[in-house]
Amino acid sequence: MKKAIFLIAMFIVILSSCSSQPENSDTSHNKGSQKKEMSYTDDTGHKISFSKTPKKIICLTEICSDTLHELGLKPEAVLEDGLVSQDEFYGKDHQIPLIGGTFYEPNLQNIYQYEPDLVIGLGGVHDNLRDGLGDKAPLFLVNPNHYQDSLSFVETFGSMLGEEKKAKQLTNDFKKKLEQVKKMSPKNKKALVMYGSDINFGIDTQSSIVGSILNEITDYPWKVKGKQEGHNAGGTKYSLEEILKENPDVIFVETFNFGNNKGPSLSEQLANNRIWKRLKAVKNGNVHEVRTSIWANGRGVGSLTIILREAAEHLYPTIDVEKE
Repeated sequence: MKKAIFLIAMFIVILSSCSSQPENSDTSHNKGSQKKEMSYTDDTGHKISFSKTPKKIICLTEICSDTLHELGLKPEAVLEDGLVSQDEFYGKDHQIPLIGGTFYEPNLQNIYQYEPDLVIGLGGVHDNLRDGLGDKAPLFLVNPNHYQDSLSFVETFGSMLGEEKKAKQLTNDFKKKLEQVKKMSPKNKKALVMYGSDINFGIDTQSSIVGSILNEITDYPWKVKGKQEGHNAGGTKYSLEEILKENPDVIFVETFNFGNNKGPSLSEQLANNRIWKRLKAVKNGNVHEVRTSIWANGRGVGSLTIILREAAEHLYPTIDVEKE
């Protein structure tokens, strides 16, 4: 009798356990469908949090568009289409909406109309938009000083978008290509990156994003002196006399054009300068105008890979940087 009662009790316990399993599975599934709240601190020290993956992204700076493309995604809207219209990115027929206003003062009403989940801006430029955006969209500001900072942003952005593995793969691929060029480079040529819209130019030093890459693969002696200024951190003023003292073998030129005003390039404006004519790179035809949207503004891993490849092609043509 006791044995029969025991068996009945065990049967009831097992039956009860089995009947509760679907409810527990549903609960587990429901929990899994909700993204755990994640917090991120931008380059200005501001913290933002997400309880769900942001989908509608507005890019006020090119590193955002660059990274989205490399992750296989697309921005909801962009402030400038210099990068997105490049063939390596979305192409001339990209059909990505443009935000009105200027780079320094984007049109807030345009931003509101897209009801973005996230806005990516440039630190030191778009800080004042935070109050204007209010609770309409979180603003994350990025301001990389070195190529390592750019790679760090790619991984952070990938985490925000649920693409951690893909982002990590992108940064690892770039590091491998950079290491490949470093090992193959004789580092016996001196390079310079200069930028400007007129003869009042600046140069990228070792402390800039592009300068930090070139400093890894060739002789790049340029250091910050005095005040940093220019389109990104690590830029500073140098005179042609100071450049002549180092006398670079190869010069890369980023010409800035504003609005629809596309005048002569920076190298064309300097062409008749007597000191410019004395530079080794000028004499040997090794001055190369490069795409400003990529070299100066891109900042993301896609742009950095293009810069690495183009720089190597002009400095050491025998080095073959893998395109894929």
